[in-house]
Amino acid sequence: MHGSGKVDGVTDEGVELADGVVRLRPLRADDADAWLAGEDDEIRRWFQFPRPSTRADVDGAIEAWARSWREDGPVRCFGAWTVGSDTLVGGVELRRHRDAAYVSYQVFAPHRRRGYATRAVRMAVIHAELVLPVERIVIITDAKNAASQGVALASGFRLDGPAEGHEHSEVGEMLRFVWP
Repeated sequence: MHGSGKVDGVTDEGVELADGVVRLRPLRADDADAWLAGEDDEIRRWFQFPRPSTRADVDGAIEAWARSWREDGPVRCFGAWTVGSDTLVGGVELRRHRDAAYVSYQVFAPHRRRGYATRAVRMAVIHAELVLPVERIVIITDAKNAASQGVALASGFRLDGPAEGHEHSEVGEMLRFVWP
């Protein structure tokens, strides 16, 4: 298996993954305030959000992600916490589309550039390899987002070229990174 991390187990809320530094688990309703507080201009820029999220937006997203987990839907969204302090530092999402799992990730401003995204992506890849019925694992990044491209490369992905329109909803030049 590629990458690092291990599957710790399944909790009452679903899958939980940890690597000793970062712990991933599905987001719950009581995580909404921390998730909302983490959104900033950089996240809105790269995900091309039209406006700052509201509490209702976050509550709706968490419920949709929970429903997708329960119903074996196409989306697996994990919150990412530090192991020692149990601080929500961001998240990672797997979205099945056609024969692929598309990985996206975000780290909240106070926690960037500490390797959390790379760790979260590696654990999400292990999860995808073990349980998702997909042939490929893909990351799509904005061609101008050097930090996101650095995470993709550090996680073991390789640049494959320009992304195709069906692979993303963002406007502008996007790049495809593939596993491994």
